Amino acid sequence: MSITPEDVMGFTEPTSNFLCPLSANVYGIDFLAFTIEDYDTKRVIFEVNKENIELPAGFDFSMLNEDAYRKIKYDFSVEVLQLPRVSTVLTFAVGPQPVEGFKMIERHYFRNRLVKNFEFDFGFCIPNSRNTWNAVYDVPALDEDLVAEMLANPYETKSDSFYFVDNKLIMHNKAEYRYTENSIEAQGKANSENIDFSQAGTKQNDGGATKTSEGMKYSDDDSSDDEEGRKFSYK
Repeated sequence: MSITPEDVMGFTEPTSNFLCPLSANVYGIDFLAFTIEDYDTKRVIFEVNKENIELPAGFDFSMLNEDAYRKIKYDFSVEVLQLPRVSTVLTFAVGPQPVEGFKMIERHYFRNRLVKNFEFDFGFCIPNSRNTWNAVYDVPALDEDLVAEMLANPYETKSDSFYFVDNKLIMHNKAEYRYTENSIEAQGKANSENIDFSQAGTKQNDGGATKTSEGMKYSDDDSSDDEEGRKFSYK
């Protein structure tokens, strides 16, 4: 069954599984860097640069379930939910084929209730190109009671991100969110150099979570259902 943007816009809760395999990305689209800022104050909320990540010798991606590449957990300040406007910068590369009508739809849910929906059109990308996409957009206002519930219930806020080329689904990622009472400043600027991969890619009995002094976590849970996926937190 082919999933279309219209199908995705009709979803009322997170999907129970991934709607396309990793192999569906036949265009070789690779996300290299991503930054989110508070548009008004320019405070950095989230920042990661794949090119700055150094993997340890012997790191074995084959130890990861395919779905582990597509699941991530975030820790954010609750202030993020109250920002009126954010700006983002996304850098990505494409492979040897032209990419027509590159589009993303991202739907956010709290306890299976849709709370946010974002649509972004990247348009046409030339083959073997590196692209930087900038966006400024308003964030839907959430009522205080809902924000309080999201704060009190970590990782019950979830999102599905769907990527389409010419209206064909080629990528599907999932995320879960924990909000804290820390300020954005206390949560800190995310820096990919703080990821500790020293225990990732090896079998562990303690869940595989590692933590650096700067507070960015990579978690590779080796359980069969891979509920944890990856986790980045900023403190």
